[in-house]
Amino acid sequence: MTRAIRLTRRLLPGLFLPAVASAQGRRMRPGAGPTLGPERANGVVVWVHQHYADGSPPDPPDFLARLTGDSWDLWRLDREAPATGFAPGMDPLADGAEALAAGTARLRAEGYRRIAVVGVSRGAFIILVALRHAPLAEAALWFAPAAHGQRPERRAEALAAFREACEAARPGAVRRGGVVLFAGDGYDPDPPARAAAFAGAMARCGAEALVIDRPAAPTGHGGADDPAMDAIFGTRLAGFLGG
Repeated sequence: MTRAIRLTRRLLPGLFLPAVASAQGRRMRPGAGPTLGPERANGVVVWVHQHYADGSPPDPPDFLARLTGDSWDLWRLDREAPATGFAPGMDPLADGAEALAAGTARLRAEGYRRIAVVGVSRGAFIILVALRHAPLAEAALWFAPAAHGQRPERRAEALAAFREACEAARPGAVRRGGVVLFAGDGYDPDPPARAAAFAGAMARCGAEALVIDRPAAPTGHGGADDPAMDAIFGTRLAGFLGG
């Protein structure tokens, strides 16, 4: 089902900025802090959050402050209690991917010269599915993609869905793509197989690939939120996204 995307404007001191809203609880919006707009920003990074049970949609990893500190705007694709009957943040992957692709297209139409997308867990899987849209972004970064839970009986399904998304990647979807897989991640059915499938997806896109496969630290499915992530990899990842 096609999701309508509405472009509105809100006035900040001396600057008009776009605010993109979508149906079914999906909303592309500016993140916290000042927003420079497409004429002044070096680029825009779109945060696609993980599943959450209550409260507000989760904040992005600390290392993205390296980009915002370098005059990148931060936007978010928030998924807030969709009317599909799914829990907050658990909307269907294909619908989330459509909303993301439509949102980045509108940001590009507004004049942003460089667009990066970053996701964790379910948010990362949404970005993976969105690779069937080209162009999606100049750069993308996936942390611990997951959308099928931890039950052993679903591991084969989880790996098959990951491979299917990788095989559907379109040439030109991204120019650079990186994935971070963590040791001790109970949501990852097969890290070596997923790393290989991801490398194939980036080759299919004609993109530069970065694979960080189970580093010594941080570990676990929530490794992206560990302060060690920024301390160890922050400079490298921000540089990769920014080109």
